[in-house]
Amino acid sequence: MILIFDEVFMGFRLAKGGMAEAFGVRPDMVTYGKTLGGGLPVGVLCGRADLMRRFRPEAPADICFARGTFNAHPYVMGAMDVFLERLDSPQVQAMYDGVDARWDARLDRFNTAMAQAGLPVRAAGMQTIWTILYTVPSRYNWMLQYYCRAEGLALSWVGTGRLIFSLDYDNAAFAEVVARFVRAAQAMQSDGWWWSAPGTTNRMLRRQVLRETLARRFGRG
Repeated sequence: MILIFDEVFMGFRLAKGGMAEAFGVRPDMVTYGKTLGGGLPVGVLCGRADLMRRFRPEAPADICFARGTFNAHPYVMGAMDVFLERLDSPQVQAMYDGVDARWDARLDRFNTAMAQAGLPVRAAGMQTIWTILYTVPSRYNWMLQYYCRAEGLALSWVGTGRLIFSLDYDNAAFAEVVARFVRAAQAMQSDGWWWSAPGTTNRMLRRQVLRETLARRFGRG
């Protein structure tokens, strides 16, 4: 059995050694994406020597050949080299010091601010990767992203509630995010998008949306 860690999304957020270091698990293979190339398009696969071997001794000409525009491109290789050097720098290493406690405290601060403002918004997350959750059932929770945008905050993917911070956020910048998020949620609440009839549940709303979608798809109702 082979253990493969897909770090294309997480990259080096949790620790310098990625999820393997953060969780104390040594995978057999690891995949990386553009996080390793400073944002440039690149795919990296690394692992044990026996798994990375590209040929069979009995058929040395039978190799696995991959091609692409950015394969071993000097510009990309240079960016990767700079990134890895930067990763070893004292400045970046300092960002990892106490990272779990720092972001756990910020998550608690965010949720406390929402609760004190009487807003049906909460967040769950792992370090700098958060997901926005809601405490009241509504068909329109996804609209919060537009109110956030009006306050200068952009969630990562439409409708998912995903929020990603960079590791170098300081306390002042985070406090501004919380203040803007509160204003956005208050504006949405004031506009009435979180009203729901008594007894409404998320399950009920999902069924309603499904029925309406099917009716529109098949021309019924």
